[in-house]
Amino acid sequence: MRKSNSERILLPFTKRERWILAAKSVMVVLILDYFFYQSWLAVFPLAAAGFLYCRMEKKILYEKKKDLALEQFKELMLLVSTGQKAGYSADNAFLSSYQDMKVLYGSSSSVCIMIDMLKAGKENHIPFTELWKQIGEKIHIEEIREFADIYEISHKSSGNVAAVMEKTAEIIVRKIETEKEIAVMISAKRLEQKIMNMMPFLIMLYISIVYPGYFEPLYHSLPGVLIMSVCLLVYLCAYGLSVYIISIKI
Repeated sequence: MRKSNSERILLPFTKRERWILAAKSVMVVLILDYFFYQSWLAVFPLAAAGFLYCRMEKKILYEKKKDLALEQFKELMLLVSTGQKAGYSADNAFLSSYQDMKVLYGSSSSVCIMIDMLKAGKENHIPFTELWKQIGEKIHIEEIREFADIYEISHKSSGNVAAVMEKTAEIIVRKIETEKEIAVMISAKRLEQKIMNMMPFLIMLYISIVYPGYFEPLYHSLPGVLIMSVCLLVYLCAYGLSVYIISIKI
């Protein structure tokens, strides 16, 4: 399957990450089946829950990749600003920053892929203003899209591009620092959320060990299956709500 443009820049999923997501989804299905149904027939409808879990985890991973790409972009802005103060033009400052970014983040990083796109565009005589605009349209990061617009306006108006770089980096630094402060503030709540998500299973496991056969009537009768299905639905809704509440973005 061909990757989308944003996936090519952000590289959200490696083969290893995809296998981990698939394994975790299968594990979720098996755990739900064991605690709520204990029937292999239930695995098939529970696959929907595994699919939704996989999508949710993909979204979380994608957001982490975006945050990492933004961090790399901030370092690029600082480096390019320094290069311009040393006498480089904006275009050359971007291209000459490749080696430094490669050392910091690796050649397969988002920022190195952006610089490769700039280099390929320059070889095809495409202006950097147009290239940044294309990158801004392909990647789903607000700061980079805004920079692409500002960069184009700055060039058209012969503005101070170095000052634009510095200001962009300053704004991104503030955003990253604010997000880190929020992450620290809600870290305890994240831990509580994970513990509360595990508690129903731990309680059921404890009861099953202390009182063997306690849940048997719920697994082998139609009323019991309906009751467990309602309990599962309530649990899944609570899980989704807890994930939504702690997913704070600014």
